[in-house]
Amino acid sequence: MRSVWAGDDRGQSEVIGLVLLMAITVVSAGIVVGVGAPGLDDVQSVAMTGSAERSMTQLDADASLVAFGSSDSRQVTLTGSPDAIRTVDGDGGWMNVTLRDPETGAIEAVLVNTTLGAVVYRDGETSVAYQGGGVWTRGDAGSAMVTPPEVHFRDRTLTLPIIAVTGNGITDETVVVRPGGPTTVSYPNESLAISNPIEDAVIVVTVNSEYYDAWGRFLAGRTGGTVAYDHDAQTATVSLFAPSEIDFDHVVLATAEGGITYNGMKEGDLKPVKDGISHPSADPLIESLVSDCASGAMACAPVTGTDLTGPETYFVDGPFTGDLTINTTDGNVSLVVNGRFAPDTVTVVGDGSFTVHVRGRVAISGGDAVNLGGVANTTRVVVHSDGDVDFNGKYRFVGFLYAPGSDVDLNGGGGPTVNIEGAIIGETITINGKPNNFQYDSDVLSIDLDVSTSTDPRLTYLHVSVTPVAVSDD
Repeated sequence: MRSVWAGDDRGQSEVIGLVLLMAITVVSAGIVVGVGAPGLDDVQSVAMTGSAERSMTQLDADASLVAFGSSDSRQVTLTGSPDAIRTVDGDGGWMNVTLRDPETGAIEAVLVNTTLGAVVYRDGETSVAYQGGGVWTRGDAGSAMVTPPEVHFRDRTLTLPIIAVTGNGITDETVVVRPGGPTTVSYPNESLAISNPIEDAVIVVTVNSEYYDAWGRFLAGRTGGTVAYDHDAQTATVSLFAPSEIDFDHVVLATAEGGITYNGMKEGDLKPVKDGISHPSADPLIESLVSDCASGAMACAPVTGTDLTGPETYFVDGPFTGDLTINTTDGNVSLVVNGRFAPDTVTVVGDGSFTVHVRGRVAISGGDAVNLGGVANTTRVVVHSDGDVDFNGKYRFVGFLYAPGSDVDLNGGGGPTVNIEGAIIGETITINGKPNNFQYDSDVLSIDLDVSTSTDPRLTYLHVSVTPVAVSDD
């Protein structure tokens, strides 16, 4: 028999279900509010920071117009959170550029040492700043660059037009940018004993900033250099190397005073020649190359035949003799010889260069031909001071020989052909016999020979200026 209470049980279940549904709804709403509210705050914070970055980028553009004379003043509204603090900090950060001795690291000249200043938007742990002609931001994960400063490095030329912010104090959302004074050209500077082109020096650029890590990444990317960080001091430093200029203006040049000896031909028969001109030693570079190739620290291919193809560096751990055909169509070819280099015939094809670094003696005998029919600036032979250079008989050499610490003997020559076409640099050069047919080739002037072991990016020209802009709220 059906219970008299059956209908009431069903009604009671419906009521309980409704109550449970309402409870779940209330709890769910509470969870949504509890979890969703912070998420909404995060979205709003990101939006405010984005707005601040955009307005600071506008400040960057307008400050450039004022700094470089396109406008007398510009007004900018720094948008973002109404609770953020906006300040002008004329003491915020600095940039230092020094010229240093490449051997000791000693400072030889301070080229520029200036405060950068900054206009800063700060909202809690997040900040956005205009500094040094760029816009930077910092949060919990560190700093990042929003827009880059006007720093350029190309064709061995570094250009640093620094825009320095002057002024101090908390500002309103609207700021005015005006000229802060005349532009100062810090380098080149006639008052300094050095000027462009820079030679045999290291240029060191150091930036101190709350955004130093982003500055460091920017400098590394822009110059290709390795950046050193001092996290405690909030600095980033990059170094650029200015190698010594090597003189290619003479067919024969001796680094020793009175270092050219004529036996069999008159002094005036050979032009252009010069002596007593110092040139940097290639010894450290050659020793480093031999060591790196031998140890495997540098990828150097063995010479297994007569054909060498670029781009590649080859290594011979001992003397080399025989024929070589060098193909530089796809890239430059380098050969490191840890011993005597006495080739028979060297043929160079392609538009690239062939460079030989020799740890020992260089010997080219009668009938031997190096780069015959080629262009002088494509072939370079660089010699360690432990090895001398000996050319004998009807030898033929088209290229550039760099042996500033070696004795060079040029013996015999003769015949209707040109024995040397290009240029030779040695410590002493002895010319024995007549005729020795030498011909200077101005193509060697285009050679960019660097014998330094420094891995810093190469620099020849530097331009640094500082232009102040005044930022205020009226």
